Amino acid sequence: MPQSDQKATETYLAFQVIPRVRHGNNFEVVDRAIDVVKAANVPFQVGAMETTMRGELNDLLEIVKQAQQACLDHGAVEVITNIKIHTTTPDASDTFCTYHRGVTPGNSMFVDR
Repeated sequence: MPQSDQKATETYLAFQVIPRVRHGNNFEVVDRAIDVVKAANVPFQVGAMETTMRGELNDLLEIVKQAQQACLDHGAVEVITNIKIHTTTPDASDTFCTYHRGVTPGNSMFVDR
């Protein structure tokens, strides 16, 4: 089957916001971006350097835009946002870069909403 005919089964999006504030604490502004993710009702994982979400690509990109806006709304004078996207097809189950490899119920990486 040609690649354009394959339907994506999972999309993971990892993003990092780097706000710059004139007053206050950058981490408090980053927390507002994380609040947006938590309220978005998608599976997610907050890490030390980025937050990873799972869902439909357009929905995930909208969440990133809202998170960036939350930073601006809470005092950032500028925000750098880095985004990584990983999409798998049904044929990807035997490839190296699948997130489910090594994941057990005891070390599940996402907060499922």
